Formats: sequence, structure tokens, C-alpha cells
Amino acid sequence: MLTNMNTLLSFLSQIRRTQSGSLVQNTKGKSSEAGLTLLECVVAIAVIALTGAMIGPPLVLAAATRVQHRRAEQSLQVAQGEVDRIRTMVVRGVTVADAGQLPDTVSLSAGAGLQTHTAPTSVKNKLRSPDSSCNTYDATNTAHRPSSTEALLVDVNGKDNDGTCRPDFLLQTFRQNLEVDGKRDFQLMVRVYAIKAQDNLGALKQEQASLGFTTTDGEYWQKPLSVLTTRINQSDTDVALCGYHGLNSLNSSGVDDGDCQ
Repeated sequence: MLTNMNTLLSFLSQIRRTQSGSLVQNTKGKSSEAGLTLLECVVAIAVIALTGAMIGPPLVLAAATRVQHRRAEQSLQVAQGEVDRIRTMVVRGVTVADAGQLPDTVSLSAGAGLQTHTAPTSVKNKLRSPDSSCNTYDATNTAHRPSSTEALLVDVNGKDNDGTCRPDFLLQTFRQNLEVDGKRDFQLMVRVYAIKAQDNLGALKQEQASLGFTTTDGEYWQKPLSVLTTRINQSDTDVALCGYHGLNSLNSSGVDDGDCQ
């Protein structure tokens, strides 16, 4: 009897252990099918955050640098366009004597170059824009000519989406008259600043900003994006060029009258 009882208890104990093992196994199976654990979620979030931290800064750097280079390209076009405009005036006969339409002159100490002339300290309240409805600058009006320490507002895009013409650059142009071999000519300098430099008038610098990788505006808030210096001589007029090529016409007395044929 006692032996049979021990055998029964032993059998029930074995069944209980078997059922417990099956329950644990089922529990584990249900847990794996239910979804991610909290620890797995934390690890996934950490991996995503780390990946974003590694990729984000290079993307921001590349975008800011691309904008910076694009702005520098546009500023160089503005500067070159101003040089060409003034050279064209000289070719058409506007000389140093017609100072009203040429850039303002500066007086520099002996041995000093144009690069030492001060940066603009104020802005001429005129806008040069490709959109005629926004343009308020007249190059033939001497009253519109900025002084050597004034900057002209320049818009390169015309009207924005909201119908407003906004300046993109500040343009400073000035010249120094020269006497070489008895002929009158002048040295011209053009500086182009980003429009953001308008907030720093009085603290702007003369030397050109350097290009480089950046996540901000770089030095463009204080230094010019482009600086061009060139020499323009009165012999660049159309009459002088015609004479150089032997194309000047002769008057009734057979004397060169200074007109192109």
C-alpha cells in the first residue's frame, strides 16, 4: 500500500514538472511572437540616433558650402559686369573729364594702393534691378552715382515669388586717376558684398573673403565676396582704336579728323 502511494505521488510529480516545462515553453513562444522587447527598442533608437549624428553634419556642411560658392559666383558676375559697363563707357567716349558718369575718385597717400581705401560705410538709397518696375538707379544721372564710401544696392533675380524686389548684393566702385606718359587714365576697383553686410556698415573689411567649407555664412557678413581691380585708359576710346587700325577718316584737307570710317 505504502509502495503504491509513493509510486502515485512520484507519477503526479512527474506530470507536474512536464506541464510546467510546457508552460514555460509556450510562454517563451508567445513572448517572441508578441513583438520587440523594451531593450530592443532602446537599442534600435540608439542606432538610428547615432547614424543621424554621423550623416547630418556632412549634409549640412555640403549644403552651406554649395550656397556659399553659388553666392560667390553671382558676386563675381556682378563685379565683372560693372567693370565691363565702365569700360564700355570709356570706349564710347566718356572720359575722365566727364566725371559725372564715372565712379567717384579717391585720393590716396603716396605708395598706397586702391585696396587700402575704406570699405563702404553707408548705402545709396537706389536699387539696380533687372526688373524695370523695381529699378530705381539711373547710370546716366550723376545724382544717382554713389560716393567712394557708399554702396549701391544690387538685385540680380528680379521680383521674388511675393512680387517684391529684394537686393542681393552691395556694390562699391571707385577709381584713382593716374598720369602716365602724359596720358590720362585711371585705376578702377570694384568690391561686391553680400546683402547681409548691410547690417555691419562701419565694421566692414576691404580684403576679400576666402572660400572654404562652412556651415554658416563664413566671412561674408563682413568681407567682400569679390574684388576686381583693373586699369582703364582713355586710349581705349573708339577713336583711338580706329586710329590704331588705320580706320580714321580724313577731312577735305587730307587731315585725320578723328572719326571712324
